[in-house]
Amino acid sequence: MKKLFSLILVLAMLLSCVAALAETVDTSTLSGDEKAAALGIPAAVVLQDTDVLEGKRIGCSIVYKGDEWCAAVASGLEALGAYYGAEITVEDGDLNDETQTKQIENMISNNVDIMMVDPTTFTGVSEALNAAYDAGIPIIIFDGEWRNDEGETETEKVVTTVTWDQYDTGVITANYFLDYLRAKGETETTIVELTNAVSEHCQIRFEGLHDTFEAADDVKINIIGKYDSAGNRETAEKAIAAVVQPYQYIISDVDNGAQGAVSALQQQGKTDVKVFSMGAYGSEPFGLLHDEDDNYAACLNVDAWVLAQFIFDGAIKYYNGEEIADKTNIDLFMVDSSNVGDFWTFD
Repeated sequence: MKKLFSLILVLAMLLSCVAALAETVDTSTLSGDEKAAALGIPAAVVLQDTDVLEGKRIGCSIVYKGDEWCAAVASGLEALGAYYGAEITVEDGDLNDETQTKQIENMISNNVDIMMVDPTTFTGVSEALNAAYDAGIPIIIFDGEWRNDEGETETEKVVTTVTWDQYDTGVITANYFLDYLRAKGETETTIVELTNAVSEHCQIRFEGLHDTFEAADDVKINIIGKYDSAGNRETAEKAIAAVVQPYQYIISDVDNGAQGAVSALQQQGKTDVKVFSMGAYGSEPFGLLHDEDDNYAACLNVDAWVLAQFIFDGAIKYYNGEEIADKTNIDLFMVDSSNVGDFWTFD
């Protein structure tokens, strides 16, 4: 019966999520390329036979290495940099515009050949990025966006923006969650939300989530609170431990929040409350799904390695003088215990 229920959920997900029509990939298997495998690069990454990045000095700042997914992206960028013969160290922006501004200013002073930047907020490092642009340094934005003071996305000043559709992240998660409830015959439920409040793109995920919930006329979602995890699992754990109102589900925009929630629920013995994550990747979340954890129910998979690959693809195209799209959105997939084997290899 449990397997049948899982199959029903997967079928519902496939019907509601356009992104799930794309080909899934397993990024836990190492590349067949000996050099790439030695660097930990998985087989799912499409490598290019090129030397255009050989000796290039790449300045890179990521939003927050304390997040597991961001740490995976950082590792992927450094591994791919080594593979292509570039010099790159991914700096930790630490969820702080001032920190990232100083990092970008140092990159300019050090005359880097190209920048790869994941801004904490859309406008917080705009002045520093403008200085880099004026200095003639090509810029690739990833994960988030760079917007000017008028709130317009900068496209003319960047090589490309490699990201994932933040609004659609919420839509896909909401549709999956609604189908999950429908399959269980639940027409009304109560949820707690966990957010990384400083991250603007995380807030956009909730916009897609809420708009989709409001459009559903057969299921009522009651939200009793939205708590800031600050992208930190200990903060999330404390927030959930302090919730006294009854609730059945938790939805987190980042997986650190989701894992903190799982920890809090386990300590409270609440095996009936289920947690959903709007962004996860790696052995920890996938392992919980594989083991059919009592609390961790499903996550939206954003492949850190594929994002890193697309960022380097943009840099390679730039130095080859090829045409580059203004924006590249990577594929998004919902993962649960029934299909996690499509994304990760387990011993």
